[in-house]
Amino acid sequence: MIELPLAWILTVIGTLAGTIATLAAVMWGFMKSRLSAQDKIIEIQGVTIGKLQEDVARMAKGCGADSCHWKHGR
Repeated sequence: MIELPLAWILTVIGTLAGTIATLAAVMWGFMKSRLSAQDKIIEIQGVTIGKLQEDVARMAKGCGADSCHWKHGR
């Protein structure tokens, strides 16, 4: 039977816990940076969608010409 000193066992457990905590911190930082980048992209897309909606509302009224398809389609 092999006998291991208690200090070795505690050192191994402490090292594993430290490694897991470090990996968790790195992954958390990575996920946080990706989410903030994604939030910026979504905000920019929201602005673009708003401008496109304004363009559609403006163009749906027609150009004012008598032969305009959109003017008579409404």
